[in-house]
Amino acid sequence: MAQSLIHAMITDKTCRITWRIFLTLAILLGLVAVPVIATSPDSSSRQPSPDDRHTYGIPVTCRDSNTGTGIAGIRVYLDGEFRGVTAGKEGRIVVLSLPPGEHTVRAVGRGYRENTSIIRIPQDEGAYILMYPSKIIPVGETGAVEDRMDVVFVPSKTQYDCTKKQKISTDYYTANEDNFRNDVNGLIEKLRALNSLTRNQSCLPGDTPDRFNFYYYSDPGDYADAFSGCAGKLPEDFWKDAPFTDVAVIIYPQYTGKYTGPPCEPNGCSSTMGPGTQSWFKSPANNAPVFMHEAGHTVFGLMDTYCGETYYAQNDPRPNVWSTQSACILSAESNNWDPTYCRQILLKASNGTIICQKEFWRYDPDPDMMSYSLFTGKFGNATTLHIHHMLDNINRWNL
Repeated sequence: MAQSLIHAMITDKTCRITWRIFLTLAILLGLVAVPVIATSPDSSSRQPSPDDRHTYGIPVTCRDSNTGTGIAGIRVYLDGEFRGVTAGKEGRIVVLSLPPGEHTVRAVGRGYRENTSIIRIPQDEGAYILMYPSKIIPVGETGAVEDRMDVVFVPSKTQYDCTKKQKISTDYYTANEDNFRNDVNGLIEKLRALNSLTRNQSCLPGDTPDRFNFYYYSDPGDYADAFSGCAGKLPEDFWKDAPFTDVAVIIYPQYTGKYTGPPCEPNGCSSTMGPGTQSWFKSPANNAPVFMHEAGHTVFGLMDTYCGETYYAQNDPRPNVWSTQSACILSAESNNWDPTYCRQILLKASNGTIICQKEFWRYDPDPDMMSYSLFTGKFGNATTLHIHHMLDNINRWNL
């Protein structure tokens, strides 16, 4: 009798409409996974063939791992393709047109760790993804971590007092996260505008700004210490919280106290040359040239071109420093540059006496961003060529 009643409903015109409304609501509420027959414009004039395939619509629900409540605004990707955002109190979206088989559902949301789930169609009636709160907060739109350079900014709980000539505790960032975000946003714009900081703007990819992901690190219980060691000390759990990081940047507030000369010039320091496993540097928030100089080291693997107590190496391929003059000249000639610009890294006193000399050669003219003199100027031909190489080989630097 039940079968007869259903048959009557779907054969009666009015009841067919009622049935369709019921079925649509069932899909939206995630009660069923409904097959949708893929058809072509002339499908009504032919018989189904063995090649016809079904597609399905399934609900994807994202919930907070701590509270169990639904989360609206989570971006959902299916097999790498963006399919929309979750909505409503249930934190749900219905993803349509899924063919049978195994699929990867990726959920990405501000304030939560990215999470991935595997679903099998038609066996699974939906995807339920727990979202775990994260200390890593994306800045603006972000792409896949595999395809971009991931730069994470970390606030410092210390700064330098020029009157006392020692580091001191500060709550400038710890008590007001907006101070940290505002300072970081200004530095991010410098990296986004990298093309304008090169002598030949056509030397970098046109989509350079889109080759970065930027994030804030926010842990009310643990902050960086910019003045513990040369490059500073990151929070204890940083690498566990952000294992995908290519470069971490410790930002500290401007110096306080009365300026009395060295060591009160704001300074930066890098832990390594180039991005990768546990690479970071520190920089003052109020000195963009220092920030770009240190980014040159850690983000792009560039060498210093000044003469001093620093590290030198020929950073192949496409180096900005060479171990021999002949190697510098060869690079210049192969790139149609003027080889007479190749010169040894040295420093002379005002009377012409050489007070520092290294067995390495440089090409880029002064003022050079990688030189010591106030880190002014721009990235020259050699440094820009190396930056281009790094941007073209994101996450493949060691291959």
